Amino acid sequence: MPDTSDLTPSGDSADPAAPWSIAAAAFAANFVTFGILFSFGVFLTPIADDFGTTTGPVAALFSTAISTYYLGGAIGGRIGDRFGARPLVAVAALAMSGGLLGTAWSSALWQTYAAFGVLVGLATGFCYPSMIGLIGRSFSERQRPAAMGFLLVGVGAGTLVMPWLGHQLISVIGWRQTYAVLAAVALVVIGWAATRGDRVRTSGARLMRISLLARSRRFLLFFAAVVAIGPGFYAPVAFYNDYAVDAGVAPGLAAGLIGISGATSVVARLACGALGDRVDPMWLCRAAFACLTAALAIWWVSGGSAAVLVISAVTHGVGWAVWVTATPSVLAEWYGVKNLGGVIGIYYTGLGVGGLVGPAVCGFVIDAAGFGPAIALVTVTSLIALGLLTLPMRDGAVASSS
Repeated sequence: MPDTSDLTPSGDSADPAAPWSIAAAAFAANFVTFGILFSFGVFLTPIADDFGTTTGPVAALFSTAISTYYLGGAIGGRIGDRFGARPLVAVAALAMSGGLLGTAWSSALWQTYAAFGVLVGLATGFCYPSMIGLIGRSFSERQRPAAMGFLLVGVGAGTLVMPWLGHQLISVIGWRQTYAVLAAVALVVIGWAATRGDRVRTSGARLMRISLLARSRRFLLFFAAVVAIGPGFYAPVAFYNDYAVDAGVAPGLAAGLIGISGATSVVARLACGALGDRVDPMWLCRAAFACLTAALAIWWVSGGSAAVLVISAVTHGVGWAVWVTATPSVLAEWYGVKNLGGVIGIYYTGLGVGGLVGPAVCGFVIDAAGFGPAIALVTVTSLIALGLLTLPMRDGAVASSS
């Protein structure tokens, strides 16, 4: 069982006899938060048309949300390790709902940056690492991979369903009303998830000093690789839809490409969860980066073919699923489950850096030169990421504690 010797209950906590209800709450919260965040691609053109602007400024809105997501994760993961997941997820419910309503009611593009870019991003960041830490505290080492896989299936399932749902609602009621509807859904679902979170008090002295990560060669390499993969990871989320529409693909299929990636990731995450600890998680991470890079290369040479774009989306989904499933196992092995929320939150800020720069730069490159150079750019950065991850990951600077 996970070491909870330094965890002192504070107030009500989730029922320890029903850990799978905790996993269900983590599934639901991440289904909604990531589903809404990653469905942005189907909102991009309607928002740009409404405000009379082009792809670049609106794509930067998604970059802002991604960067605040990872900033929120770095802060929230540490708070969750210290005080439990419940207060963070409750705040996330209010932030997500308020951010979507603020976006729906905005009268100028800059207002959407404050509403969607900040609040929706922070809500996602508060949920994800704190829920990963909660799973680490709630399950035995044997059960943890399956429970973590179930949480991550929520991310993939949300990415499958929400872009399709958003596309359908936008076609009937418009993008503003769609965000208003999703605000109500978020408040109810994430609010329920907060009731299953724990309230624990962990001695600050028992948590690893985050400054030690800066002296860890393996963490720095791992972090540099995730910075480099960020632009290529998020480019499909932001631009599959518009690329496919410009290439003449049917709008329904174009909107569904990121959903196909999400559906593939659901299956792949279940498979990874079933593998448990039988495969070295670092080798899985390397295989995942190879898949993500291959997905971009396939997209680059697709020529707008719907069939080839589907192959790209499937490859992206496999890489995405394998990577996010293996990463918590790598970090738990290195630094222990008591520190997992905070460490993974800090690690994912690297993806936030790539996510901040990537879609924004790609949007302006697309405006100036088209999709081809933008896809080529993120393919190259992903190759660099894969090269970094193949370097030896040996380090004794930070002791693991579980």
